[in-house]
Amino acid sequence: MPTVPQREDKQTFSEVGDRLRAARAKVGMTRRQLAVASHSSERYLAQIEAGVANPSLGVLTSLAGALDLAVAELLPRGGERSEAYMEAAAAIRRLSVDGLAGFGRWISRPPEVNLSKGRRILLVGLRGAGKSSLGHGLAERLQMPFFEIRKQVELAYGAEIGVLLELSGQAALRRYETEIWESICQGHDAAVIAAPGGIVADAPIFDRMLATSHSIWLRAAPEDHMERVMAQGDFRPMASNREAMADLKAILHARSAEYARADALLDTSEQGFSDTLRRLETVARELLGEYM
Repeated sequence: MPTVPQREDKQTFSEVGDRLRAARAKVGMTRRQLAVASHSSERYLAQIEAGVANPSLGVLTSLAGALDLAVAELLPRGGERSEAYMEAAAAIRRLSVDGLAGFGRWISRPPEVNLSKGRRILLVGLRGAGKSSLGHGLAERLQMPFFEIRKQVELAYGAEIGVLLELSGQAALRRYETEIWESICQGHDAAVIAAPGGIVADAPIFDRMLATSHSIWLRAAPEDHMERVMAQGDFRPMASNREAMADLKAILHARSAEYARADALLDTSEQGFSDTLRRLETVARELLGEYM
């Protein structure tokens, strides 16, 4: 049974709840989905996120595993004694095996300018921003192939993403996404690619994408995101959630800082589809050095 926190512990439990809620939003999981994946009670997760429960190490380990995070990511300041140490430790934890091996070289000299972006255009943003429809249109105008990472993963796996997650978890999904991205880069110097909205939750692959493509964040107002998702008949990951709009805003807030790392930003709520596509083509050509 959850324990009621004492006055001196309330701040700590509140920070754990905030971290759990933010991590869940960044991945795009509902509380119910996380409860199933971590073998926890949905009610207990609500108490943890509200800062009124004292989760055990076992519970935190299960939650971190379901979210594909290090346990420390759910602790106040990542278990570190200062914000600066926390940020450094978090960055190291997110490194891939190859990245970790080269960490010493990375801190000893400035990184070299990356010249491997080719003519690849990467579209990032939350579901409902227009990545699929605008991506198709842009690829036609630029005479390039169009790829949706999500659909490519489903083709490679042989089933829908939901089945992959249920049977193999977030780590398997990230492995497939990495393999698909590397395959696209090796086979296509020029392409328009739509990234999954939750790709920002995996730092190594998102870093790799940004380094090997010209990226554009397609941003929209939360209301437009919701309207477009409803028009598609697609409520992932918010099925049966009475607070769908609140969840969507939380996800957008949790991911915005990562989306903002893209090379360019285009708001898809400011004008109609035709004007948005025209502006997107202009932005893409400018990134490619092909001014219209």
